[in-house]
Amino acid sequence: MNDLPGNPIAWDIWGEEGSSASAIRKGSRKIARRADYMMVVQLGKNAELEIVYLETGRPNSSQDKRVRDHKKLIRFSKDSIDTTRSILKLKKIFNQPSRRQNLTIFTINIAGDVIELYAMRKESGIYKYCLIEEATIPLHMTSPSAVYPLIHALMTLRTAVACTIHKILYSSDSGDSEHSSSEMVVTVMTPKIHRIEISYM
Repeated sequence: MNDLPGNPIAWDIWGEEGSSASAIRKGSRKIARRADYMMVVQLGKNAELEIVYLETGRPNSSQDKRVRDHKKLIRFSKDSIDTTRSILKLKKIFNQPSRRQNLTIFTINIAGDVIELYAMRKESGIYKYCLIEEATIPLHMTSPSAVYPLIHALMTLRTAVACTIHKILYSSDSGDSEHSSSEMVVTVMTPKIHRIEISYM
């Protein structure tokens, strides 16, 4: 997830440390949950948001493992959204309604030979966790076209994450942002959602 459009300051964490969002909920970093992978983005000085989480299993993972990972990713997503109201520097950023509206946390659940991409938002006090895309991971290549759905799913995720970060960083309720004079529309075509348009004003 490196080299995103717009070059935001972001970094990857591969399971070597617990989630800061989880640590805040549990009250201690020692007992914080660890994700197999996290992407953290810097939104301001000392203002960091965990925006992507991943859990993965072996190709022969059981259904029980898949469900546990699914619930774990939901918990991570909720914890991350909650940090925007409990951490002062993040709270200041997301006090702006347009930024709060664009707040989305993404998760990746790899279970067996299937990859599922989800997004969580909080609207009117309700946490909404929705499937964005899913694709089969071709463990045994039968034809070059077998990998296309997987590539499409990963590109959809990359685009969604990049757009979300951009909108949080540069949205402005007053319209005086240095980026407010330009508009960019990114269109993502998916099998389940025929058209998603993300506009920057």
